[in-house]
Amino acid sequence: MRRAKDTGTLLAPFAVGVLAVACCAGLPLLAGVFAGLTLGALLGVGGGLIVLFVTLATLFFAVRTRHRRSCPPPNPRSTP
Repeated sequence: MRRAKDTGTLLAPFAVGVLAVACCAGLPLLAGVFAGLTLGALLGVGGGLIVLFVTLATLFFAVRTRHRRSCPPPNPRSTP
């Protein structure tokens, strides 16, 4: 009569295969995800700073233009 292999002997190659797939495919995948998140965060912060700068510049020029309109120009004829 033939003796059956124990469970450890049958699962060892499967476990090695799972470990190889996890290390060779999973770790680069995780590194890519984190790199993408980091790049996205940097681009998001950079884009936010550009929007902030444009908004502040627009506000500055709008206030400056409004201030110039509210001040009457000097009248040269009124000077004696």
